[in-house]
Amino acid sequence: PMNQIISDIIELDEHGFIKTDEECRTSVKGIYAAGDCRVKTVRQLTTAASDGAIAALNACNNL
Repeated sequence: PMNQIISDIIELDEHGFIKTDEECRTSVKGIYAAGDCRVKTVRQLTTAASDGAIAALNACNNL
């Protein structure tokens, strides 16, 4: 993935994917990642859309 622009800010894995928890939170408070840019086992449209919904709901809940 093209995550190099944030590699000095957010923790990435050895392949350049953003590390997140199950709520799509990154290593930086208030920053979320969703879709194929983050570490995950399945890279499909439906899982990316699900990630987006999870990240958005959790971001709103943590405002």
